[in-house]
Amino acid sequence: MTTTHRRDPYAPYRQSLLTPERVRELSRLRPAWVVADTLLCWGTIVAAWIVAVRWPVWWVVLLVLPVIGSRYYALFILGHDGMHRRLFSRRAQNDWWSDLFCLGPIGAVTHINNRNHLRHHQYLATEFDPDRHKHACFNKADGVELIGFLSGIAGFVKSARNVFAPPPLAGQTSDDETAGGYTVRDVLVLGGIQAALIGGLWLGIGWWAYPVLWLVPVYCFTYLADNFRSWAEHSFPEADQVADEHRLVTYLSNPVERWFLAPMNMNYHSAHHLWPSIPYYNLPVADTEIRSLPAARGMEWRRSYFGYLARYWLALPLEVCRVKTAVR
Repeated sequence: MTTTHRRDPYAPYRQSLLTPERVRELSRLRPAWVVADTLLCWGTIVAAWIVAVRWPVWWVVLLVLPVIGSRYYALFILGHDGMHRRLFSRRAQNDWWSDLFCLGPIGAVTHINNRNHLRHHQYLATEFDPDRHKHACFNKADGVELIGFLSGIAGFVKSARNVFAPPPLAGQTSDDETAGGYTVRDVLVLGGIQAALIGGLWLGIGWWAYPVLWLVPVYCFTYLADNFRSWAEHSFPEADQVADEHRLVTYLSNPVERWFLAPMNMNYHSAHHLWPSIPYYNLPVADTEIRSLPAARGMEWRRSYFGYLARYWLALPLEVCRVKTAVR
């Protein structure tokens, strides 16, 4: 893989929508927001665990699962800002916070996980995007393929490899911020977090609490929700070669969809891709400022994630998607 293959159909938007001065203003960090949102999410998760301890019956467990999973998904999105180093101004502080409170609970670390994510930003709309299997249509050309993807089964191994063991970039140097493997520090942090989760839930609730009150909600309401969101925010029911020219999509969604599918303003995904330096709490402002500008033509604003799912389903089968497009 080399950068000579890189293409960026979105450069004109970056050049014409917001001035560099305005981007810098919107990129100013407010760590107090990060701390408050982190505490609120973990407080809600702990409260849900306490409810399960107080009323350990099956229907209460079913009620707390979406609370746990959706609030961890919000923390995962905070970790996404951590991968962009947009939580705190100091890199070490950013990575410690992201690892301890956002990504570590699922066994990921910032300096490795961001290797995959930064490539996604760099190579969006090309065959070199490591997340292309999520939003391209070549593997979702009919109902069976779409269900396989949305269930998380079809892409699980590839997604896990991208997060936990992404390969190094060709020509990568040792001082690159995404270079290197797991360190002793990483192993100690991840081991300590998992020990705290397993031990705390086992002692506080029972042996079944870690798989049922952690792994299940994380899979159903974080992994599957993120799978769905990332697909919906970059996909179109048309040939990938055509879609690659306009994969910037924002959702002006309802509160319920945002709570479960796009917490922490991730529905404003076009603004995030154009200016990754803008932290999550300023994305609504950036979106408001660019939405009505003539230069934003070619970007797409959709009303509903599930509305798009219905639109895509009704367009199936997509014969134009049965063959992968050539490298561009």
